[in-house]
Amino acid sequence: MEVLVTGGDTELGRTVAEGFRDSGHRVVISGARRDDLEVAAKELDVDAVICDTTDPVSLAEARSLFPQHLDTIVHVPTPRWQDGDPRTYSLAQQATAWHNALDTMVLSAALTLQTIGDNLKAGGAVINVVPESPRDGSAQAAIKAALSAWTADQATVYGTRGITINVVAAGRGSQPGYDGLSATPPSTAAEITRLALFLSTSSARHVTGQTLHVSAGQLAHFG
Repeated sequence: MEVLVTGGDTELGRTVAEGFRDSGHRVVISGARRDDLEVAAKELDVDAVICDTTDPVSLAEARSLFPQHLDTIVHVPTPRWQDGDPRTYSLAQQATAWHNALDTMVLSAALTLQTIGDNLKAGGAVINVVPESPRDGSAQAAIKAALSAWTADQATVYGTRGITINVVAAGRGSQPGYDGLSATPPSTAAEITRLALFLSTSSARHVTGQTLHVSAGQLAHFG
């Protein structure tokens, strides 16, 4: 199986890529930060495509470099950090926070799929990742809802080719000592990777248009 993992220049993207590689798949990673991406590609022994998925020009220039016959696309956003307390943001800082969340989580996923969606084989899978559980009422929470709605709509589009598309999101973590958990529960990155692997298999053909949370098996409540 041929897999593209965007955000390969992040720790989460690298973990996801490593999980697919260790499962015997051919993996290509992409990312905008050349140095981080090249280090990850060398250490994982995978191919890399330098590309900013929030930039249509960058995507257009890199289009021919992506694998032409993909089985799975795992979209891992690359966060743009903003310092300070959101409660004290100026109007300009607030606008930047919203633009950053929208660009990295939704725009990048939409542009990537528009650019190389035709490269997906029938029966393939798209997994959009939300790396962290956002605070209620935050820009990230609103943008996560937008990503979920867009993903559900795309399921009707790509379903005609037997392609599934889902969101895998970090849930609210379990508390230490929670019944049924081991002393060292798996990391969020490991859980995201495991669920992404499952969604790319034939056993998950019935799951599409969904937002699925990983939270160490804890029953979580999401507003």
